[in-house]
Amino acid sequence: MQGAEQRPRLAVMVVSNFVDGDSRVQKTARSVAEAGWDVVLLGRARGNTREEYTIGDARVIRVPLRMTAQTYRKDNPPRGVAGRLGYRSGEQARMRVDARRALRADLEVERRLAALGDDDLAAKLRLTGLTAADRARGYWIEARRRLYERSAAKAKKPGGRTRLAVGLGRDGGAWLTQPQLVDFDTAFTPVIAELKPDLLHAHDFDTVGLVVRAGLKLRGTGHPVKIVYDAHEYIAGWERPGDPAFRPAMAAQERKYIRLADGVITVSDAIADLLAADHGLEVRPTVVCNAPTVAELASGDDADTVPDVRAAAGLGPDVPLMVYAGMTAPERSLETAVAALPSLPDVHLAMVTARNPYVDALERQARDLGVADRLHILPYVKPHQVVGHLAAGSVGIVTSLHSPNYELSLPSKYYEYLNARLPLVVSDLRTVGAFTREQGIGEVFPAGDSEAFAAGVRAVLADRDKYVKPYDGDLLARNTWEAQVPELLGLYERLAG
Repeated sequence: MQGAEQRPRLAVMVVSNFVDGDSRVQKTARSVAEAGWDVVLLGRARGNTREEYTIGDARVIRVPLRMTAQTYRKDNPPRGVAGRLGYRSGEQARMRVDARRALRADLEVERRLAALGDDDLAAKLRLTGLTAADRARGYWIEARRRLYERSAAKAKKPGGRTRLAVGLGRDGGAWLTQPQLVDFDTAFTPVIAELKPDLLHAHDFDTVGLVVRAGLKLRGTGHPVKIVYDAHEYIAGWERPGDPAFRPAMAAQERKYIRLADGVITVSDAIADLLAADHGLEVRPTVVCNAPTVAELASGDDADTVPDVRAAAGLGPDVPLMVYAGMTAPERSLETAVAALPSLPDVHLAMVTARNPYVDALERQARDLGVADRLHILPYVKPHQVVGHLAAGSVGIVTSLHSPNYELSLPSKYYEYLNARLPLVVSDLRTVGAFTREQGIGEVFPAGDSEAFAAGVRAVLADRDKYVKPYDGDLLARNTWEAQVPELLGLYERLAG
């Protein structure tokens, strides 16, 4: 009995991604494990086999997803009345088209055979019948194929049956429109049941449902377990391009399950206030900002170094250099910075990011403006190298457009700029703009206004020391992961009793 009492408490964390690209999840698992918990982090395997490794003292288990529900739903979208006249799946539509193609090729054989019997009336009549049947078959197949494709396209919009489910169902149509939830449940729930944790931690809105259900099932067997929901985003303010049902469905999932969690964590005060108000939470969510880890930033050795951003761009020490780090997409509005380059004749822009069509468009924009030689696209570096890599820049930039999620928290790149001690030029997002002004570390411009952006850059470069001076205080110490850990562990300890 004594040995059972001394067993480390087991926390199982669940995330729907591959783990290795999610710094917040990794930091959380590592910190909780360092505090003495036995931690298992469940994520998604890239292949078809289960994978296990460690992050610090935490054990990672990546389980394969069979993708059965997603594959089925992709090829078998919900069908309305008209859709039921079409093919029932993309596979059936492709099979019918391919079969007709083969039959048309065989019809040419029939024509050749008919030509061999010059006066064979029966053969000519047979060929006429086959030709007419082929034409009718073609019209029928094409009509049913178009009905299927129209039904499949309509299923991507919250209309008809989907709109009814999204609007009226407690789940917001999630099971109908978000089949990945079925695959997540199938993959992770058996592992959770096998591990029998003392605490279950759901990372983000797409795992909260499966974690709550798994927790309730464990409690039903007499095994006590606490449940934590970690809201990485404000889902009510997030849209997924191409999937208009995603936000209402996933917001409904959060609304259904959040009140069954024993504790809620999120990434900013603004989101904490919104979650408390939206869901009538009796206890305000614990705020754990996604700041970088000092210990991780200090790690590495001479064999694990990379050139700083200035050297990687081939620039000398006196060249003014704006830096951007992180994902790129139209809502990040980096074209605002590129458009400002002609009015900043000596300034270069380095973007540490991955290539994608949006980056290609930025390069075309730079060529059209005659500033291609001052735009530098640089590859990602390892997480613990980012701050040192960026520190050689002159100005860090955030150019994002207004959207609910961007308004509510400081992005990861912002914390990286802070730790690189960079003065900033940022768009007037609610949290980013307010923090920048309050700390006196940069200039704020109206989102999307390239002229105002350029004016902000000129102001910072003209008196850079003024904007760097606030870093001499405790600003950095207050904005590290280590400063967030006491809040995280405090919640864990309160729930564990």
